[in-house]
Amino acid sequence: MSTYTWQQVAQNKKNGWLVIDGIVYDPTLYLNQHPGGPAVLQNSFGKDATRDFNQTGHTSGARQILEKYKIGIVDKGSPQESWQVGGGTPANAQLFAFLIVAIVIVFILLNVFAK
Repeated sequence: MSTYTWQQVAQNKKNGWLVIDGIVYDPTLYLNQHPGGPAVLQNSFGKDATRDFNQTGHTSGARQILEKYKIGIVDKGSPQESWQVGGGTPANAQLFAFLIVAIVIVFILLNVFAK
């Protein structure tokens, strides 16, 4: 299996390379089949997508599909650019989502008990 540096992963951002758990993938042939749509994958091109992948709660079936697109491993000693560091939902976006859900729940409870 080939070993790639983070610089090589960055250089292949336009080719669709991304990294999950230290493994380099090229999922471009899967873009149109991805249940979340192509943009979900495209936002991770050139980056470490480990956190995003794991936070989404992918099934073992999704992990089997991912195996088809493995092209190598990332050299753990190579430096990452700051923009390549693991993705994920920013904390303020998570807080915002929590507040929206809380407001909806309060609204529902008020309507139920107001009757």
